[in-house]
Amino acid sequence: MERDRLVSAMLRRGDAGHALVGTTRIETCGFGVVAAAAMTMRYLDQHRPIHVILAGIAGSLGPECEVGSAYWFDEVVCDGIGVGSEDSYLSATVLGWNHLDADASGEPIGDRLGLHLPESSTEGARSPGLLTRCAASPTLEDAQAARRRAEQTCLGKTFAAEDMEGFAVALACQVAGVPLSIVRGISNEAGDRNHSTWKTAPALDGVAEQLCSLDAID
Repeated sequence: MERDRLVSAMLRRGDAGHALVGTTRIETCGFGVVAAAAMTMRYLDQHRPIHVILAGIAGSLGPECEVGSAYWFDEVVCDGIGVGSEDSYLSATVLGWNHLDADASGEPIGDRLGLHLPESSTEGARSPGLLTRCAASPTLEDAQAARRRAEQTCLGKTFAAEDMEGFAVALACQVAGVPLSIVRGISNEAGDRNHSTWKTAPALDGVAEQLCSLDAID
């Protein structure tokens, strides 16, 4: 459903949207980290892309990401793979473990992965880090606790939005040696489970605008 709504939003943007839809392979990665990692590896093997863009919705973790707008992210961090939960949670990296001991370049993969920011994306549409959670925040308080936890672990980094697939797609792309960009429309405050208050349509319109305004997949 999210894919179809995004494609419709792109087509409403005229020639640029029609050209992008007509020349780009658009697939769905599924819901959550397990499906997203598996499907991304399948598509990477099937299509052999030179660049991947993950597009969809996310929840805001702070004023850096305004509900109804869309942003590109420069880094993604994983929350939920390790031991414990809430205040007792320790991530894999904190425990001294890697998610993988080597990627395509021979480097280990920890909790954090860098993302490619398109050169033609506007400064105002660029946000700092994206937090991928294995289970979405059930409350606003839980979302803020997850943000504080990630920022304490990743000293000096701000995490402004929450999703459930970004890190999984990034890990698959890192293993395959394919650059990844992530653009997310902010549909709600992270932890707000009342879907009637979400601004999904404006969020996806924002994603469509960002995609259609790119000079190229640079």
